[in-house]
Amino acid sequence: MPLNFIYKGTKRSKKFSGIILFFILFSFLFFPDQNGYSAPKPEQKETISKFKFPQDHFFHKGYRVEWCYFIGILDTEEGKELGYELSFFRAYLGPKVALYPVHFAISDLEDEKHKISQTIERELGGVAGQDKSTLWSGDYRMEVTGQGDFRISAFPRTDSGFGLELELSSKPKNVLVHGKNGKSLKSRNNPKFFSYYYSIPRMETKGSLYLEGKEYHVKSGTSWMDHEWSSPEGTEAAFDLSSKDISWDWICIQMDDGSDIMAFNFKTRSGSTETFGTYRSPEGKVYSLENENDLKFIPEDKTWKSDESGISYKLRWKLISERFNLNISSRFEEQEFDARPSTGLVYWEGAVKISGEIEGKSAKGKGYLELKPFR
Repeated sequence: MPLNFIYKGTKRSKKFSGIILFFILFSFLFFPDQNGYSAPKPEQKETISKFKFPQDHFFHKGYRVEWCYFIGILDTEEGKELGYELSFFRAYLGPKVALYPVHFAISDLEDEKHKISQTIERELGGVAGQDKSTLWSGDYRMEVTGQGDFRISAFPRTDSGFGLELELSSKPKNVLVHGKNGKSLKSRNNPKFFSYYYSIPRMETKGSLYLEGKEYHVKSGTSWMDHEWSSPEGTEAAFDLSSKDISWDWICIQMDDGSDIMAFNFKTRSGSTETFGTYRSPEGKVYSLENENDLKFIPEDKTWKSDESGISYKLRWKLISERFNLNISSRFEEQEFDARPSTGLVYWEGAVKISGEIEGKSAKGKGYLELKPFR
């Protein structure tokens, strides 16, 4: 029976659904194998020397944690500026049954409206899965049409008049590889804590978005694709991403001068914070910011508290390195994603504006910020 009944059922409370999903997803997905449940064995070794496309755009066998997501800030022919998020995840329920949660959101940046939808389907019966060209889960699809080309769609049946259908394209040389040959550290104190990670910034975007029953045609703007997988089964690299004692802040930035930046803080409840990032200059030179003093990603005083979850988020930040000094602020506050019905998490993910200096010159840009708090 498809697991989307957990959030579509009318008699189940959010709290009860979240408890069920937390047990299913995180017991089998993130904790080391204790009861004979495991994903298939990894197809790749623990070190990757080179990604292969389009093969690596799909989910990989044998990893406990994997997601592929798309975000963008787009201007439409109708005069609206819209931000979007479409995130695909995979988890395992037993050794053969895969679960595919999806998160989808559109933000109206002028009217300050944020609408979300989500699902979780299982692979059995063809409701979710992947083949040589497509990844899908219920009403959500990602089709790989080339080495750097995608067609994505989201039309949740429970939300008529809400959705998107976009074609994204980029040259393979625009792939931004993080860390050392795609191996992105999450902790210098524990080098076994890492992921395989690449992005595709500045993807040309065409198509339509649908919000409140209206269709909006993309006039200009680009998308950012992120793909990350970690915790191979049967190795010491497995870690508990769902722990209540782990939190993170993440941002992707596209500056008007042509530079691209990815940065994140990884935090523990004990108080430690480790910061990592990648900077690609307008000329195309890539700098991996993995040493302790390479990058500072610092929250400022502005805080917003969600009425829905009661969680407080820092929505103004500084991002500082040897080559740039940037100010980050949210386009509007209410861009929280309550994913308790699908993955058991609550986080803030939304559009931000950027100002400051790069290489001593005034610069501005746009990006998407993600804030995952401690549970």
